[in-house]
Amino acid sequence: MNDEQLKKLIDGLAEGLVKRIYGVQNIAQENNDMMWYADRDDDHCIGELARLMTLLNLYENREEYEKCHLINKHIKKLEKIVENL
Repeated sequence: MNDEQLKKLIDGLAEGLVKRIYGVQNIAQENNDMMWYADRDDDHCIGELARLMTLLNLYENREEYEKCHLINKHIKKLEKIVENL
């Protein structure tokens, strides 16, 4: 078995283990970037909430208050969804 075949085998095993351990439904590789998808809706909502809060902080620092207002609307909607889960 050469190095390339060994690397393919190791990558396949690692991907299989990640799927089993974390319950990841889909792992995609493009340009060596891994994309992870949450297997539960509440995990996805919490991740989206974290992303929006990060954007809110960035826009506040840049003093882009119109964007802050729009992001805040989305955050409030998501907070209600997360509370009901």
